[in-house]
Amino acid sequence: MILDEAKKRLKLLPAFKKVVVGVSGGADSVALALILIKLGYDVTIAHLNHGLRGKDSDKDADFVKILAQKWKVPFVTCKVTIQKKGNLEEQARNIRYEFLEKIRESQKAKYVAVAHHRDDQVETILLHIKRGAGLRGMCGMSFIKGTVIRPFLNISKKDILSYLKKENLSYRTDESNFNLNFSRNYFRHVVIPKLKRKHKNFESNLLRLSEIAHKKIYKIEKQAKHWIESHVTNNEFKRPAFLSLSDNVQSEVIFMLTGYDDIYRHSINELKGFIRNGATGKQKKICNKIFHICYDKIMIADIAQPPDLPKIKLSKKEIKWGSWLIKYHGRAPIYVRQWKSGDKFEPLGMQGNKKLQDFFVDKKIPKTERPYIPIIVDNDDNILSVSNFRVAKNATHLKKSLQIDHDLPDLS
Repeated sequence: MILDEAKKRLKLLPAFKKVVVGVSGGADSVALALILIKLGYDVTIAHLNHGLRGKDSDKDADFVKILAQKWKVPFVTCKVTIQKKGNLEEQARNIRYEFLEKIRESQKAKYVAVAHHRDDQVETILLHIKRGAGLRGMCGMSFIKGTVIRPFLNISKKDILSYLKKENLSYRTDESNFNLNFSRNYFRHVVIPKLKRKHKNFESNLLRLSEIAHKKIYKIEKQAKHWIESHVTNNEFKRPAFLSLSDNVQSEVIFMLTGYDDIYRHSINELKGFIRNGATGKQKKICNKIFHICYDKIMIADIAQPPDLPKIKLSKKEIKWGSWLIKYHGRAPIYVRQWKSGDKFEPLGMQGNKKLQDFFVDKKIPKTERPYIPIIVDNDDNILSVSNFRVAKNATHLKKSLQIDHDLPDLS
């Protein structure tokens, strides 16, 4: 029975009472919320409305709210807008966990519970293998990671659905879960069923490998932690000492030094090669760190995150925007903002559009400086001028009405 299995898992944790449960309205999260309530935990139900499915998303939120009222537990919801470009799955996941963590803090709860189950674990491991992950990727998801717990990780989807049927509990079905354009859905509905048909013990064998990987990673983590404590001082370490480590321990040291555990394998291998063969004075960026070579030492520095500068309407009154002074004498409303990924404009004297990123490369503007360059736009967010470097083809009038000066020494 899944209630007993969840109870057994939860006993592995230090005793706690308050927990926030992420409930989408789907079968898994509905079952998890009910079981935690039945086990006597002080549950707060949290629902994030991504708004990606229009009215259906709103119906999900209403459904979860009614469930919380029925069960007489606190309910918290929030509606957000996600940019429909890039990796939607990753964007949605990051926003969801940020939301759940904020609710956990506000409710003073010990944990956030999410409903990932055995089938999800199989999918996750295969997706990690697909992208070239190593031993850590073979581990898949953990039962506990920080403040997030997964009580259903050893429970199958089939058993969850049987439990809901027994409890006569309804749930919402997200049609996007059947969209094969998403990698996870393709694995779920196409790849895994084929593997299971051809290899009867496929799932159990894969999960057994995952357990072996977990045990191996646990030992490697202890070795890496001990090495860092012994060899990393003032954000630097000796290259020969690092190179004496085994390949897996080197990777774990990098995971720990960067503070990330979701780095692509090729990025790790590139950095290890850089540490092994790089010449003095060279540096390499990975995640939020820069690794710099100085003879037999490797020095590590944080990469400062640029501030979010506000979008401001320009006027005759001179304004200070970052380290720039901007003054506008024209009549049509225009604004200054930071550049965004995908920005394009049509520079005066050129044919066709040019990506702003390519423009920065041509101007030899360092990546670290690009977020600070003022981008002048109109009411429709069309780019009229890139600082005082170049105006757009349709904005020659700005040469007389717009004044942009750097308040610091020249960038170059």
